[in-house]
Amino acid sequence: MRNSIWRVLSTCILKYRTYHSYCKCVQCKETYLKYKTRNSSVFSIKLTNCGSKPISSKHSFLLAGILTWLGLKKETEEEDPLVSVIKLGILNVQKKEYNSAENILHLALKLAQERQDMQAQRYIFDLLANVAFEKGDYSKAEKLFIQVTKELLASGTQFDDNSIVEISLKLASIYSHRDECEKAEKGFQFCITTQQNKLDSMDLKNISDLTEYQKDTVLLWAMCVDWYARYLLASGSFKEAKENFQKALEVSERINGLSHPQTLVLLNDIGSVQSLLNENDLAIESFKKAIKRSSGSDNDSSDLPAFYCNLGATYLQKGDISKGEEACRMALRLARKMKHSVAEADATECLKELNTLKSQ
Repeated sequence: MRNSIWRVLSTCILKYRTYHSYCKCVQCKETYLKYKTRNSSVFSIKLTNCGSKPISSKHSFLLAGILTWLGLKKETEEEDPLVSVIKLGILNVQKKEYNSAENILHLALKLAQERQDMQAQRYIFDLLANVAFEKGDYSKAEKLFIQVTKELLASGTQFDDNSIVEISLKLASIYSHRDECEKAEKGFQFCITTQQNKLDSMDLKNISDLTEYQKDTVLLWAMCVDWYARYLLASGSFKEAKENFQKALEVSERINGLSHPQTLVLLNDIGSVQSLLNENDLAIESFKKAIKRSSGSDNDSSDLPAFYCNLGATYLQKGDISKGEEACRMALRLARKMKHSVAEADATECLKELNTLKSQ
């Protein structure tokens, strides 16, 4: 029984929020919903200003063919070709078509190299590093992130700049995936300590008074704490993980809002850890809070079936079969309605466990 509940709880910590180096144009920002205002801080590049540099007829012809085939040529006639290719690569990243994204970004890199545009090249290298990171090619991602870091530092970027911290966080995550625990721990501690030092010099009493850079700094701190909590959770350090999730939740509630998807998933994460610590009443309270806030928003959270599933699993762990069945059936109904295959499988497993308990 314990193992099956752990499977439900662990798979329903649904999203390791990843933070890609997305384009800064309005269109791309509007499609990026992972962490509200926390876009990548690696580059503040304004690619729309690259139009003054020439592009070869060979690459122009190739690009025109790609855009025409995709039906985008007419819409992007007035846009810099390099920007168009980068946006196309980013679109494929967002669609999780990583192989296509990689090919398109390599084309963008050739265009940037032909122009000798170092800023654009660094931006594209960062995007390629994130693609490798998402594909699980950690060796390639590590090399690219280190390369970008060296170039940023050489260009005068300070070692404690948000861009350096963000890349360091991804490197720490890579080391954790490879079970290089000492490197991972040092990396996470560097990121959290560096951001905490910045927060100590801010007046956080009124979030609305913060500049955009300060808000980004606070959200990056929360992101560091969140990722570190997941590392601790995977390492079996449940109490420490819970403490760090709670720190991230406090910031997400203040900046993103009580019903923001990020806030809701953090509530779910806290409830999951509380359940693993056998703090069942607290876990139930956390899951109910996530459900209430999700249902009270304009649109139900896509993670709502998982919240119900975790609630049901915790009720079963507590021995409350009736409430466990009610929550798991709700999870199954919502999962089918929302076409949430992972939550549907977990809810089905939860109900199987329930039937086993009933037959005993």
